[in-house]
Amino acid sequence: MKKSKLSLGLVTSFIGALALTSCNTTATVTESKESIVDFIGYNSEDEKISIDIDKFYSEYGDSEEGTTLFYNAVLEALIRYEYKGLSEEQGSTLKAYTTLVKEAEDKVKAQKQAAQDNANSSGKTYAEEWQAILDSHDCEDENDLKEYFLYELEKDAINDWYFSDNQDTLKDQYIGVGTDWKALAKPEDHSYESVFPYHILHVLVKLGADATDYSRATITASEAEKLWNVVRKLMDASYSFEDVAKAESDDSSNTAYGDVGIMSTQTTFYNEFKLGVYAYDALLSGVNTQSADNAAIYKAFGIDADNKVTTKVVYDSTTNSVVETKEKVVDLVNKEMITDVRNAVTGYGAASTAYANIPTIPYDVFRKIGQYKDDEKMGTVAPEAGAVAYPRNILFNQFLNFRSPFIITAEDVTIADGADKVTVAAHDFVNGDFKLPNNNFVDNAVPAVSGKSVLTDKQGNVIIGVRSTAGIHFMVMRKSVFYNTNLAVSAEKAAVTLQDYYTTDIPTAGVAYPAETYVNMTQSDDSTYYTNRANTIKNKLKGQDSSDVFDAAYDYRIYQMLFENVKDKIEFFDKDDNNQSVVMNNILKKIQLLRDGKVLSNAEAINDAWESYLAQLRHQNTIREYKGMLSTGCVFKWGRANASDLEAFEKGGACYVK
Repeated sequence: MKKSKLSLGLVTSFIGALALTSCNTTATVTESKESIVDFIGYNSEDEKISIDIDKFYSEYGDSEEGTTLFYNAVLEALIRYEYKGLSEEQGSTLKAYTTLVKEAEDKVKAQKQAAQDNANSSGKTYAEEWQAILDSHDCEDENDLKEYFLYELEKDAINDWYFSDNQDTLKDQYIGVGTDWKALAKPEDHSYESVFPYHILHVLVKLGADATDYSRATITASEAEKLWNVVRKLMDASYSFEDVAKAESDDSSNTAYGDVGIMSTQTTFYNEFKLGVYAYDALLSGVNTQSADNAAIYKAFGIDADNKVTTKVVYDSTTNSVVETKEKVVDLVNKEMITDVRNAVTGYGAASTAYANIPTIPYDVFRKIGQYKDDEKMGTVAPEAGAVAYPRNILFNQFLNFRSPFIITAEDVTIADGADKVTVAAHDFVNGDFKLPNNNFVDNAVPAVSGKSVLTDKQGNVIIGVRSTAGIHFMVMRKSVFYNTNLAVSAEKAAVTLQDYYTTDIPTAGVAYPAETYVNMTQSDDSTYYTNRANTIKNKLKGQDSSDVFDAAYDYRIYQMLFENVKDKIEFFDKDDNNQSVVMNNILKKIQLLRDGKVLSNAEAINDAWESYLAQLRHQNTIREYKGMLSTGCVFKWGRANASDLEAFEKGGACYVK
């Protein structure tokens, strides 16, 4: 290979007598001041492979770039040196070396054909196009290119074999929770950092309403109809959540039956969506407390008991310094969320335990939003305030236009004549004006909201709503790192464990398979459906999903495994005064910094997200309280015949806004 450049994945610019590259044959070397590491061959004590980086090391020294290049060189040497013998030892579980050689040769043939095809279309000669391909891979000739492809194939094959051999351990570390539902102990060396995955499904109803207007946003008649239609179907036990998502969700997840994939502490979603799930599951369900078993999970979510965010910054003139006031996230979340709908409901206040933790939205709010969707005039008169005074928008702003998670209850909304707040009462679906004998409401599904029947999916998972920039999300947690809050602990432990739920196996006839998994969320006659879903999990575990990398140094696991195999055949000559290899110590430090840095950046990202989210909640609640919204009583004045009700919507009336 070319000596002037460092090729992608193949470290050759500083390798002198490395027998594992295309341009050299096996070299026999002895201890040399120019050689940092020698590999003693399998077949002969005299046969060695030496990585000579004397010139390179004098140029880069202890730099981070130098450490990275040397690490890559040793990793390449380990893989190339070990592959043939390892494949013979492992048999069918690791591809034969001869198979990879054939595949590499086929890749070279394909590149030759590409060069010919390019020449036919570009007007250049075959030689020019072939040289361009060699240059793009930083190779000098055909044999060099074959070696390039061979190393790629060896690395991929070892990666796959290592994953297959260790996937249960990797899965446990990724999930962060053992089969006993306790968070795994974190190793002292930070060799991994769990990301605590959730499997989330949602139905999104997109809204054109101004996402920054927290008190006077407006929705269209068709959006109002859509909101009620979605909730009506979610309530109806003849529909599954997946059925509704496929038919109604206004995003690409509808093709996957509402599945937005595996969400974790690494996933970039709207704060309202992601932190809303964490807030509901960890803080508001009423089942889980910050016990020692779950401390690691709370910390990863940024809601550890000791985790605080800045709530106030003031200048202290006496000390000539800035003073920060910090409060616990767990306290702030509850404090901000309980204010969301109190002004719309009679008796809703801080002293009301029924509304102590999470807003509860009567299903009847959605029904009335749909019922009044076309009401934009009273007789022939339109309200002077315009669309903000339409009944659908009064209800939307009072009950849905906030960024906290909410749950939907089986309650009717009524109002006494002259009142400005609604009263809620349990609905009788069998004999009421809206009859639905088979529904998806479950009594006491949320312990924090006792005595209320809450909307769930057919599996009993509570449906969590939230308003985001995109619209209204209706979400369910198919699998949580905590107990499913709608089930008794004993029942949950008998259910499918997280480890089984995230199986990478695919359903096979005659083979025992968990009834409930991420892979078989929906049934399909196409086996590639199951394969693709299994690969989603594999890519996360193997560090190949850039949005969800739980180990910043996954390659290092393979490095450690291979290095352990040859440690008695390797000797380093760049020893310090303590007889330690300087380069190898630098590599160990680099890996530690990678992992520690990831832990720190994750913690900072979660904390920043909470600060941003809580600032949004505080701002929203201030706007809603002081800027003013039309009272829910105005909805019930709409359409009445008497003049006083009509006057309420005119300038100066109780139902008028500028």
